[in-house]
Amino acid sequence: MVKELIHAVVVLPARGVRETWTLVARTRAAGWNSGRAYARTTLTNYYIRIRNRLVRRPRAACPCCGWSGYGFLMIDCGYFVVPEAECPHCGCHERHRMLHLYLYREQPGFFSARGRVLHVAPEHQVRELLLRNPDLFCLSTDYPRQPPNGFPGTMILTDLQRLAIADNTFDFVFCLHVLEHVADDRQGITEMWRILKPGGVAYLMVPFMLGWEKTVEFGKPDPMMFDHVRGYSPNDFHDRLKPFRYEEIFPENFLTPDEVQQYRIPRDSQVIYRCEKQPEEGSSGKRSDPSR
Repeated sequence: MVKELIHAVVVLPARGVRETWTLVARTRAAGWNSGRAYARTTLTNYYIRIRNRLVRRPRAACPCCGWSGYGFLMIDCGYFVVPEAECPHCGCHERHRMLHLYLYREQPGFFSARGRVLHVAPEHQVRELLLRNPDLFCLSTDYPRQPPNGFPGTMILTDLQRLAIADNTFDFVFCLHVLEHVADDRQGITEMWRILKPGGVAYLMVPFMLGWEKTVEFGKPDPMMFDHVRGYSPNDFHDRLKPFRYEEIFPENFLTPDEVQQYRIPRDSQVIYRCEKQPEEGSSGKRSDPSR
């Protein structure tokens, strides 16, 4: 009770002053849309945190850490928001929850496989998932100017467009929400294909700009969108996946409607691309049937 009283009397007013100044600064720097996104995220997440403390019948659950509660937190994306996206316990997003469920349900052999894994721009949610298979050798890589910290295992700093890795080295590649930061994403995809062994698989995911008819190149990193250099459209991203043979995996391919709702994995924005390197170059891609 004392902690709650101190929090209400001291912490909340101080936080409110800080957030008000941040709101003013964001609005001045990036305009009303950005300021509105920040205000909406701040107020909504405050409400959700209160409801999570009071909830008796959980309506949302995280498969990554086992948390359950009223709802996930909203993410501020600069000019817009993503509702119910971040787990308040482990910080995982929709992509992490979807990948976790997909591997366990559709690719259970992955957790007993032997081989080498390249994890591009490692996130701890994915890293912890990969380390559940002790027979995999996991190598992490990131851009030289942004070395990741705190990740166990072997790590190299290299550019995805020019990987300092020999041909046909890895059995798996995991690359989630990275290509939107890469100046030449097609070259990055080609490099991942090059370092995979024949029959190797790359799991790719990118953030989609819903409603965009085609992918738009920004020309330079946008600081209000996490330094993305382009906004991907779901209509044409798969055109960039040559020379892979790929499969598009949607949430409803392996989750029930109730599970999609429970885990908060939206169909429109979350797609796993399972990209396989064929023994013979030039194999054409294929798309899975979203209704199966």
